[in-house]
Amino acid sequence: MLERMLGGVGVALPIALFLCGLYFLFRCGVPLCRHPKRALRAIFGRSPSGASPWRALALALAGTLGVGNIAGVATAISFGGAGAVFWMLVAAFLAMPLKYAEIVLSQSTARRDAALCLHGGATYYIRKAFGGQTGRALAALFALLLLFSTLTLGTMLQASAAAQALASAFRWPPLLVGGVMALLAVAVLWRGRELLLRVCGVLVPLLCAVFVLLCVAVLVIRRAMIGEALRAIVTGAFSLKSGLGGALGTAVRYGVSRGLVSNEAGCGTAPIAHASAEASSPAAQGLLGVVEVFVDTVLLCTLTALVILVSGVPLCDEGGMQLALAAFGAVLGAPARAILALSCLLFAFATVLCWSHYGAEALGYLSVRSSGRAPLVLLVGVALATVTGAVAAPRAVWALTDLALAAMTLLNLAALLLSRDTVLAETRRFCK
Repeated sequence: MLERMLGGVGVALPIALFLCGLYFLFRCGVPLCRHPKRALRAIFGRSPSGASPWRALALALAGTLGVGNIAGVATAISFGGAGAVFWMLVAAFLAMPLKYAEIVLSQSTARRDAALCLHGGATYYIRKAFGGQTGRALAALFALLLLFSTLTLGTMLQASAAAQALASAFRWPPLLVGGVMALLAVAVLWRGRELLLRVCGVLVPLLCAVFVLLCVAVLVIRRAMIGEALRAIVTGAFSLKSGLGGALGTAVRYGVSRGLVSNEAGCGTAPIAHASAEASSPAAQGLLGVVEVFVDTVLLCTLTALVILVSGVPLCDEGGMQLALAAFGAVLGAPARAILALSCLLFAFATVLCWSHYGAEALGYLSVRSSGRAPLVLLVGVALATVTGAVAAPRAVWALTDLALAAMTLLNLAALLLSRDTVLAETRRFCK
């Protein structure tokens, strides 16, 4: 039954993302492209008070970088073939205007608590978009789905990938990895949002730099294979077997779904992080969302895919993380496997922190209360999910997470379309 549901979602989700992405691309992207200097100033600006736009971007990147860029890409190639990479990139470019639109709305509907901290996200603009009892019910449903995704995608899958990587590279017991991650996450979350922002602000740029250097080293060594890898991506994307055949094809399904797990564009999660920024305007913060998708999917996911395809290792469905480690190790040797495994641990840790913040915001919305610290019930849930994910097989969790993210995305897209006038008005205001 779950497979049939995923099959139906596999058809509806790409179509919905593509159509909504095209709409906001032409309605918002075209006016913004006419003012490139203003857009660049907005991207590189900084607020002197509160959470800066770049710190909010670092927090959002902490939630998107990690498993989706490494294990998620490897899984997409294993099940969907090299053509999945093409559709992942197509989805990313059309997701950029969606990310822009949802961040604009989250900034426009953000509210301050007693401590003057900003809180916002899809729950707030979904309630406003639908209005009345329907809006309240759908916003609550989104918050519940977000809590579920916090404990699965944001915690269990991160711990699973980190445990797999460290077990393969160092033979560390998965239970030990999960226990250490759980203790560190609870310690940071208990101190509040300020420490969380500082930790993510340091980890994310450092990990991105290390990962890019490893990928570039592999591609330089195997540069003769890059052309063949690119041909495999293009031909696989349009083959009748995996590209456009069947129910949109396995390449489309896995490319779009894993791309969504990676950059989260359109599913309404990252706007929670961006809502906390003291931005000069909603549109200015929305442009940082475009940067977020570019760094996450266009840059890092593409590098990961090329490394796997040029490495020569056989594709398998034993586990995305093992495939990625094997690819780096086949070219750079054991030291690269060790560095990548440790990077995966830190990537996963940063993602757990970010998604725990999302879960805390969802609980705060449901209980009409907010606090600088994560609620105790969430801390317990995150700790248990981290340990469980480290020792449990992730395949069933991937399926449930795909379904929950798809439901969140379809609900979020409906709210974006209903609120399109607000997005367009903020865009015109920014472009004046």
